[in-house]
Amino acid sequence: MIKKKVLILGASGQIGRNIIRKITLKNYKVTGVTRNAHKSIFLKTQAPLGYLDVVEENIFDEKVLENLVESHDVCINLVGILFEKGSNNFANIHEKFPSIISGLCNKHKILKLIHLA
Repeated sequence: MIKKKVLILGASGQIGRNIIRKITLKNYKVTGVTRNAHKSIFLKTQAPLGYLDVVEENIFDEKVLENLVESHDVCINLVGILFEKGSNNFANIHEKFPSIISGLCNKHKILKLIHLA
């Protein structure tokens, strides 16, 4: 029986795959958002069948983000960069994006937002 639905942004990293492995075993349904779903196919092996959906989305498309956030009970943001490249700069990834996510969680009354920076 599924307890809650969890949205994990930046799911394909080291922390994301470990969180997926742990919480799906405790009956949480996870939607893992990643930049490149075809490169993140290994995530499917981290969870029991039916407990993980991997989706490829642009995290700066606010309409898509809103649709994802509104259908979940918990949001975990693991999106981060170590080096700037193009529009993936520190201000966009570590300031603007968390602000967008927290606003959407507040709007849709998501009571649990976990942000790792």
